[in-house]
Amino acid sequence: FSRPVRQGEVIDFFLSHSWSDCGASKFAALQEFVADFRKSHSRDPTFWLDSVCIDEAESFDPLSMLPIHVMCCRKFLMLLSSNFQYRL
Repeated sequence: FSRPVRQGEVIDFFLSHSWSDCGASKFAALQEFVADFRKSHSRDPTFWLDSVCIDEAESFDPLSMLPIHVMCCRKFLMLLSSNFQYRL
């Protein structure tokens, strides 16, 4: 599900979520969001998602680059839950 950004492509959404939330619930919410996006844009959205975009093997702190990753995305999408506020 991960691929490099194509030349000239901008990532649509920086995806923020709580790791402690139910994966199935987050996936269901994301599927609904993608279906709505497809209807209005006639294409699939692109996402920046930490678990597939951060290389944990890098010699520098990958979180230090987080502000740059956020700014490179068109919008910020938060999968909000009752647990989300405790991760901040």
